[in-house]
Amino acid sequence: MFEVGHDQAAGLRSSGMGGGPALMPLASPAQPARAYEWLCTLAAHLTSMGREVVILDGSSQEAPARRGHDGSPLGLLHILHDGAIAGLGAAPEGHEWLVLPAAQGLTTLQQTAQTAGAEVALKRLLTPFSGDALVLLFAPPVLLGSLLGGLGARALVPVLPQAQATLDAYGALKLLHHAGLLPVLAPLAPRELPADASLQQVVDSVADCAERHLGLPVQVWPTHTWGLRVLDSALTRHDTLTRQRATPAAARGERDSAARPLWS
Repeated sequence: MFEVGHDQAAGLRSSGMGGGPALMPLASPAQPARAYEWLCTLAAHLTSMGREVVILDGSSQEAPARRGHDGSPLGLLHILHDGAIAGLGAAPEGHEWLVLPAAQGLTTLQQTAQTAGAEVALKRLLTPFSGDALVLLFAPPVLLGSLLGGLGARALVPVLPQAQATLDAYGALKLLHHAGLLPVLAPLAPRELPADASLQQVVDSVADCAERHLGLPVQVWPTHTWGLRVLDSALTRHDTLTRQRATPAAARGERDSAARPLWS
């Protein structure tokens, strides 16, 4: 769905942050292409903060060939099957991000999670990437749940100005919650003011339903905070269940965030 290395809203790269690769789960909507601008906005924020952004696109199938004309891997499945691949993260020349089709590779990692656990699957996924890589895992919520279930990781749920936005967001939130993840609503701020009141209504409706029917207070991250919050919340190979189990308490401490204006 996404062009490899697509360049949009390019930011100046700062010095690398290091500390090992990290992963942020992103729930793709029923029509993934509609979240294109949302995903590009998040990637641009992270790039401007010095991270090498890698987008694993769970809505796209890997190509039959293992490598491109320049020798680069063409998808997650090929990377997982080639132990010699390491240090990935830098975008192709002339592009801002490294984008990899990942549908088949994620199916392979699902099997790893089922047989060896989510932590093993997470380590296997992150091993080929560089220490500065921030991997955005864009995939259906049911897949995210089966792959990372029980880790208590935060997962971003896009809220977009489109029809079916309420159903998409609440459906994703419910699936992620039942899988043991912590869904966070991430509405895309409008390009121009005044803000779209209908999008605020969607966020309020989803948050109210989540608290009423699931007993779940939901965080809402305004667009301008995405970069810092993702860096703070992303999973690494060194994350433990003990660390993740402490996260829900922190989430409950921010339960009032759902009531705040989206663009504040």
